[in-house]
Amino acid sequence: MRILADTNIVASAVGALRDAGHDVIYVAERQLDPGDSALLAEAVSEGRIFVSKDRDIGVLVHRDGQPHRGVLLLDDLGDAGAEMQLIASAFASHAQQLGAGAFLRAGRGGVRESQ
Repeated sequence: MRILADTNIVASAVGALRDAGHDVIYVAERQLDPGDSALLAEAVSEGRIFVSKDRDIGVLVHRDGQPHRGVLLLDDLGDAGAEMQLIASAFASHAQQLGAGAFLRAGRGGVRESQ
């Protein structure tokens, strides 16, 4: 899958996604972060799923109607290993939904569609 990972995603999770064969752009590897609205627009233009822990994404998508190609919004687990496992699990179990443009929220309670 084609993924755009926000700066707040742990680097080990990005590495694991790449190791699993995903095409990942990691915003933390850039000099500047243009902000969530610009990142969502970039993800749309490049056909990428946006992965972030920033809850403002929900506001941009659900309230403001900003388009997207799929979003995985993560709860901040405060543990890099748990976060890495959550991301890997969400992509393994919900790849079809994400690829179809779903907005999913993932946390300790599992993965669910956000509306």
